[in-house]
Amino acid sequence: MSVPTVTIVTPWWNSPELANGYLAAMGVGQPEDVIVIDNGSLPPLTGPIANHAKLSFRDNRGFAAACNAGLRAAETDAVVFLNNDVLPLGGDWLGPIRALLRPGRFVGPDLRIDPHTAVDGRTLPYIDGWCLAGMRTDLLRLGGFDEDFEEPSYYGDNDLCVRARHAGFKLVQVNISLRHLGNYTSKSMDVTGVSVRNHRRYCEKVRALYAPAAA
Repeated sequence: MSVPTVTIVTPWWNSPELANGYLAAMGVGQPEDVIVIDNGSLPPLTGPIANHAKLSFRDNRGFAAACNAGLRAAETDAVVFLNNDVLPLGGDWLGPIRALLRPGRFVGPDLRIDPHTAVDGRTLPYIDGWCLAGMRTDLLRLGGFDEDFEEPSYYGDNDLCVRARHAGFKLVQVNISLRHLGNYTSKSMDVTGVSVRNHRRYCEKVRALYAPAAA
């Protein structure tokens, strides 16, 4: 298989101070395309980062809806969903992801099996959504992120990976030279209630997905 072409898809809400680090990461990674979704930023994105803001919403539609809009707009073989709070650490961080991408596979630097993924005692691995890559046709076939999770879309990455694994996908971890600052947008929000409700929805979806196999 030839090395896939890649579009970076990044929802963006406010936080213009992250632009320099993000643009530096794009310069090192050299993707074929970058789609930034200006997700109702006030004021709207300006400067060099605005050149990548190929989609914009008047209001903040949330992470999942923005990611899905970018996925539909992409024209490359593969898509990397990437948060805006990243910094390059030197070296080509996108090359190792490209090398492992192929149909039926998700690739990312942060493969996790945490207690919070457990449903009825069964832990379910997932690739953390701050950097999650897959072939565009696969992602479209899976329906992208579930937009019915409340924002910020906690458990959205869990859910996407559960659905992918149920469809026979493999989750592959790769080391990349990129630093994630972590929860930059949501750190000022009270997300306790959202997390509880999204966890409930996640558990319901997992049970529904695996019920036929367990019967």
